[in-house]
Amino acid sequence: MSLLDMLSRLRRRKSDEKTANTVPSLNPLLPAPPTAKHVIDIKAIFRHENEKDFLSALPTSIKDQALPSYDPGVLNNELLKLKIFSKIDPKDPTKSRHAGGNITKGTYAGTQVAITQLYERIEQSYATYFDVLAVESTLPRYISLEEKKQSYKFTSYPNNEDGTPASYPPSLDHIPHQDEVALWKIFNVLGLAESLVLLQKVIPDEFLGKTRDWIQSKEREVVAGSPQTGLTIEDVVDYNKYHRKSAVDIARGENLGMLEDWYSDRRFADQRFTGCNPTTITNISGKLLEEFIAAAKAAGEAKWVINLSKADKKSLYVQDCSYFREAIGLKDPAGEMRHKQEWSDDNWACASVSLFQLHDDGKLHPVAICIDYKESMAKSVTVFNKRYLPTDSTAGEKDDWPWRYAKTCAQVSDWLVHELAIHLTHAHLVEEPLIVATNRTIPMDHIIYRILSPHWYKTLSLNAAARTSLVPQIIADIIGFSPEQSSSFLRHAYDNYDFVGNYVPNDLKARGFPSTEEGLKNPRYKNYVYAKNMAGLWVSLRTYVKSMLELYYDKDDPDAVARDEYIKNWIEEIHTQAHIKTFPVIKTLDDLTDAITMCIHIAAPFHTAVNYLQNFYQSFVVARPPMLCSPLPTTLTQLKTFGEPELVASLPMNRQREWLLAAHVPWLLSFKVESDRSLMNFALSQWKVYQKKEEEQEKQVRDISEMFYLDLCKLAKTFYYNSRGMDEGSIPYMVLDPGNTAVSILI
Repeated sequence: MSLLDMLSRLRRRKSDEKTANTVPSLNPLLPAPPTAKHVIDIKAIFRHENEKDFLSALPTSIKDQALPSYDPGVLNNELLKLKIFSKIDPKDPTKSRHAGGNITKGTYAGTQVAITQLYERIEQSYATYFDVLAVESTLPRYISLEEKKQSYKFTSYPNNEDGTPASYPPSLDHIPHQDEVALWKIFNVLGLAESLVLLQKVIPDEFLGKTRDWIQSKEREVVAGSPQTGLTIEDVVDYNKYHRKSAVDIARGENLGMLEDWYSDRRFADQRFTGCNPTTITNISGKLLEEFIAAAKAAGEAKWVINLSKADKKSLYVQDCSYFREAIGLKDPAGEMRHKQEWSDDNWACASVSLFQLHDDGKLHPVAICIDYKESMAKSVTVFNKRYLPTDSTAGEKDDWPWRYAKTCAQVSDWLVHELAIHLTHAHLVEEPLIVATNRTIPMDHIIYRILSPHWYKTLSLNAAARTSLVPQIIADIIGFSPEQSSSFLRHAYDNYDFVGNYVPNDLKARGFPSTEEGLKNPRYKNYVYAKNMAGLWVSLRTYVKSMLELYYDKDDPDAVARDEYIKNWIEEIHTQAHIKTFPVIKTLDDLTDAITMCIHIAAPFHTAVNYLQNFYQSFVVARPPMLCSPLPTTLTQLKTFGEPELVASLPMNRQREWLLAAHVPWLLSFKVESDRSLMNFALSQWKVYQKKEEEQEKQVRDISEMFYLDLCKLAKTFYYNSRGMDEGSIPYMVLDPGNTAVSILI
């Protein structure tokens, strides 16, 4: 329940109290209805809706009616007609083949609906299959540790069994082996082999409809010699105002493009603190600072040379993507990052390094951007902001096309870091091997399993669906990495992940920020609400976890945890099979508390923070594109000649396929968390279960759950005021409200 829901309930309660004297009181022995109104209008039962309102809502034409979803039967019939399905070999149930169909023509809106529905079906099919495997059972089952070891097995890593590099970090091995005929029958009957190509097949070769017609009208203007130069940024801004998707996310369907200053330095900088990737901005290294100063000298930016030389190094922060070429396995440190899928156009990636200065009043200001770091900044193109301070005039921002292009490059790089490294790897793909390792080593009645399992509900099947369909069929189409380079990037992110280093206090300190709630109260950090909220959530989660563990382990026995053989096996499994070398060697209750808190942190608040704001910041594609659509400039002189046409050419504005996918993926992944799957409802549910229990330990669980719930309520209030405390005009940051924070990775 969010803070707004609680306030609404409080108002209803006060309203009920006012009418309490006019109606009979409820039987005190019976539970009160959650939102009961004591005054009932019997006449309302017999009342029709107002005639005018009812009739005015009826459609008069079918042509312009929005399609929320296809009727399942209609969709099935069409897919069968188009031969978009798989055929199982009647002689060998381990084999299936695609029937060969494809959609050649379709509408923009219809394709969006089809992708959404089919992806949901793929997720459902994997959930069903995992039920059969006795993995993530929908109905509760007690499974012995030996049985779990048979069901939960790791994929091979870092190489596949044939010696080729693994496409993904260690995960649940769910593909049947060749001799498991019974499982192959189920696997193929559920169409899971088909999921490898299904989404790709429903994206048409040619788009029809009003969106296509609008784009073509802009193209005809160019051919006809119209003063209009085809699609402009402003055209896309106008289109965005009236053609947004339905409101299913925390931002109510709104997006960044609705703001007049969406392109500004302020909005660009704010995203480092409260955007969909507020996790990677870090204090600048001495080496990078020297390189930026040298770049300023080379560019004749004398004022920036002075400013940077005098600046307190602690006030300078970067988002550093200079490692991209190494991460994707590109041997040439200056090589072009470019890829073209067979059915798509060329896409380019870039390895930008963005420099910011955090001022004492809390304003973060972009200073310079190296658009694509190639071995050194001296061999790269680096441009400096014409605005030296956040308070400088914004009059020229809109038409500063070279700087806007540089910010676009930075957003492309950050898109790749966010989606592939932070969201996919550090959330989904780090959590999965922890789930598998825990199931292989910890019995279901052990306290570790009991604490963690609610935060892992259906995560494995969701991950399997994403690995087989979303990543290879959608993401691969819209980035400048090849599939092999993307896999290398994922492995790099996984292999370099520091489990202990990412504990919230450790992470904040390492990136140059205070590691405590108290330290973050300094006005300098008032706009870094992600950090302020995460610091509070970490303390709350850790307190809950430690209280639960103390019911099982004697806190007065310093060796109680170290003697637990299950924990020893757990650590060994994570180190050797999950390949998370930085998982701690647990000796004490505090060690165990931190490790379990981190497991929950990844699944709940961390994933919530990096997932549920995607639609707001990424569905307006020109503000945060996943790729560039034209080669990058190779010199600063060339970049300084850039105008709007060059920026437009770099964006997927004339590519309907890529635009659709880039805009639709964040919408698909940003559905607002249902209230019954929130962290707050988890605490309430656990309290309800133990509310009437009589055994002493059960009473303690009840009390711990109540404490956790009330603590989350306090945090909701704190987070509200943290958001209100940002600079005027800031976009509210309420994604981590405990009523919005998902209890597990739900999508």
